[in-house]
Amino acid sequence: MKKIVWDESLSIGIEAIDRQHQVWIARYNNVVDVIGAAGATTAVVSTLDFLVDYTEWHFATEEGYMRVAKYPEYDGHIAKHQALREAVANLGADFEEEGSTVALGEAVETLLGNWLINHIESTDQRFGAYVREHCIELPPVAIEEGAST
Repeated sequence: MKKIVWDESLSIGIEAIDRQHQVWIARYNNVVDVIGAAGATTAVVSTLDFLVDYTEWHFATEEGYMRVAKYPEYDGHIAKHQALREAVANLGADFEEEGSTVALGEAVETLLGNWLINHIESTDQRFGAYVREHCIELPPVAIEEGAST
């Protein structure tokens, strides 16, 4: 599995969302470090649990911002979020059934790593551009909330 490296190309220009993406990526990288390692069960469980919770919290932030901005692509964006919510839940179920396997690592990389990068680079970038183009001011949110789990 390969790690994700944050760089400015992943910035969508909304500070709270960018910082949440950075936390999300750091935790994803933690899974990369431990999946498949002997005795890594506790670390995998903890990190997958975190990703489930943080994904939900992060999506709630993004979706709230989209409602405030009256974002015209809201419904399509939400559908993509829902698909990942289901995928993350399935990863947890796979882990409970089979443990920390190479197959789980590949699924995490495909479903989380690739999805996250593609989502940020396309879907989230469009939202950031919309906010900038329409000079929309978004309310501040607690950026690190949920990060301590």
